[in-house]
Amino acid sequence: MTIRNFCAIALVALSVAACSGGGGEEEYSRFVHLPDHQWLRSVPCYFKPCAEGDGMGIKLSVRHDNEYEYASAHFTVDVLDGDSLVLRRTVAMPLADRNGNWTSEGFGSLYQCQVPVADGVRLDSASVILVWQSMPCDTLSHISEVGIDITRNK
Repeated sequence: MTIRNFCAIALVALSVAACSGGGGEEEYSRFVHLPDHQWLRSVPCYFKPCAEGDGMGIKLSVRHDNEYEYASAHFTVDVLDGDSLVLRRTVAMPLADRNGNWTSEGFGSLYQCQVPVADGVRLDSASVILVWQSMPCDTLSHISEVGIDITRNK
């Protein structure tokens, strides 16, 4: 493991979020900042949600800049309960239309896109969510942040 990989892992680990405040259906919402807007395929974004219960909905958000070079992005989202893999989803996120125009929300050179990952997921105090970039390249550039939103479905 290189020092850069170690630093990236340490930064992601330090970015583990606490519960979000406020009411409503949203139980948890956090973003992890990617150093230098680079995302290594071998380094997941780590989330330790404090939302617990059945029937949870998970959404994935990505923030990118104008220099992102693909029309879409592909991710693998793993939900772990202790050492057990509870859920694995491959998620395709379209970011631009056929003409190369960003379909993401944003202003200036910054954009954000969100897609659903799963509904009806059970989470408990041991749950961890890992998000991996699963593009063909080893390093995905111009992605600045990755986020997870968890809502309690009624």
